[in-house]
Amino acid sequence: MNKMEKGHMYLALICVLCLKVTQGVRVGNVLIQSEFCQTQLPTAEFAFQFDDDEIFNVDYDKKQARWRLPQFGELVGFEAAGALQNKAVDCQNLETDMKRTNKTAAKPVTPTIQIFPEDPVVLKEPNTLICFVKNIFPPVMKMSWLKNNQPVMDGVSETDFYIASDFSYYKFLYLATIPVEGDVYTCSVEHAGLPNNHDNKFWKPESPSHISETFENVVCGLGLAVGIIGIIAGIFLIFKGLKNNQNRGH
Repeated sequence: MNKMEKGHMYLALICVLCLKVTQGVRVGNVLIQSEFCQTQLPTAEFAFQFDDDEIFNVDYDKKQARWRLPQFGELVGFEAAGALQNKAVDCQNLETDMKRTNKTAAKPVTPTIQIFPEDPVVLKEPNTLICFVKNIFPPVMKMSWLKNNQPVMDGVSETDFYIASDFSYYKFLYLATIPVEGDVYTCSVEHAGLPNNHDNKFWKPESPSHISETFENVVCGLGLAVGIIGIIAGIFLIFKGLKNNQNRGH
């Protein structure tokens, strides 16, 4: 159990502001401003989302907004000072709530973990593995990749915590790699809601079996030949039936 798991996990405040935008009878879009402060890493987060897509989050160390797409930042701006002020208020509320509740820890929820490739798997061709964890609460979690039981650091990236419609969180961990048959990839997740605070999900690269083009052409040709023979046989039987009817008439 690491340092993250040993301490109490207090969730100071999750502030969620939802603005619903509708047009006529169309289903409305939702703009979400979410923020939280807690005693464990990450200590705080401030982000805007539009229909489950992140617009930007705030880098508290650099004191600037990080736009999901750089083009967004060219069209509009956001002063990180406002997020810093909110962080100070949230963390102050955390201290107050901890004293009022006698440091009662947040009740953790069991997250679910999935692994899947970004593109169809072709052995020895570059691809990206995605470890998707949802139903996260509180948003205190450690994720890492292993390849053949060895930690992997190169080609690894992760997102911030995204907030879902039920106010739980979800997160992605990426790994740029070249799948080779026989390799075993592991997404290791540490969270208080998991049995023993830990769980692993495994993934093995399997290239889909492809039928050779020559074999496909042979099968197609045989099918066409059988179809033509069936048509000829059908015409022959029709004419034979008509001839038999004529003989019976005579």
